[in-house]
Amino acid sequence: MALEVAGSSPVGRPLKIAVVGATGLVGRTVLKVLEERFWDKDIELYLLASERSAGKTLDFLNKSYEVKALEYDVPEVDFALFCVNSELSRKFVPLFVEKGAIVIDNSSAFRLEDNVPLVVPEVNPNDINEHMGIISNPNCSTIQMVVFLKPLYDAFGIEEVFVSTYQSVSGAGMKGVFALNEEEKGGIYDDTPFPMRIYRNVIPQIGEFSEGFSTEEWKIIKETHKILKANLKIYPTCVRVPVEVGHSEAITVILKSSPSLKDVYDVLKSFKGIYISEESYITPLDVEGKDEVYVSRLRFHPDNSRALSAWVVADNLRKGAATNAIQILEMLIERGLG
Repeated sequence: MALEVAGSSPVGRPLKIAVVGATGLVGRTVLKVLEERFWDKDIELYLLASERSAGKTLDFLNKSYEVKALEYDVPEVDFALFCVNSELSRKFVPLFVEKGAIVIDNSSAFRLEDNVPLVVPEVNPNDINEHMGIISNPNCSTIQMVVFLKPLYDAFGIEEVFVSTYQSVSGAGMKGVFALNEEEKGGIYDDTPFPMRIYRNVIPQIGEFSEGFSTEEWKIIKETHKILKANLKIYPTCVRVPVEVGHSEAITVILKSSPSLKDVYDVLKSFKGIYISEESYITPLDVEGKDEVYVSRLRFHPDNSRALSAWVVADNLRKGAATNAIQILEMLIERGLG
């Protein structure tokens, strides 16, 4: 089903878009970003969520939409933006594809499957051409890291990557935010997604452990390999911190050459999606609500002219999830790949 785009909408009818998991943190952010970027489009919107969220209303472009329960009889749409867990994605994504939709999935369900593109638009945009109905959004911490790595990899080559992440509680969804807020008030949130208290604490575990690495750490390794099509040596440590929004990463790369710091700045400044701060460092509070990947504290190690370190920060709900998905949607429409 190819979409012919003329002006602001497909010829003869509105663009049909479903947001699955519309009431969650990422789902609500998807709607916000969609509103910002598609305000001039003619859209027929379908909002779907769990039974307990059915009947709620959400606003989009000054109009209220009722949230419907996600059921096996799925609507026929052009695109479905999935913002649910892997279990639900595996169950419902194929149903949308069977009805002719292209699905952009935020979960990890299909990311490492050979026939599913794993796309960061600034990094590997042409991979979307190979889709067979499903395109995966990478993990939030992977997205901001590969945006930083890609221009360096192309310009100078990379041998190794050392990364420590400082990931906000919103990366665990609303339950993560609820847990932090409740603990801050002195209470206990019974449905916390964290293995221990997060308030005034840091937790060096995101997901389950396997071979000494957490789920999040394996995602960074394997997803980066797939996106960059390079078997880089990557050494990650992923940490949850008591911050509501915004993931931070301390990254050191061992380059294959020894460029000057000016050369590095020039390469990064010319890369779409990166904002460079030369004078001061950037914090999660600075990037909330923004779509770029922010890079600061660039420096070479005095004993190794190929060891480049940086502080990389991004809004995990936007560039780390919703904005990346909407950018993929924009590319699909621009290229007529519906």
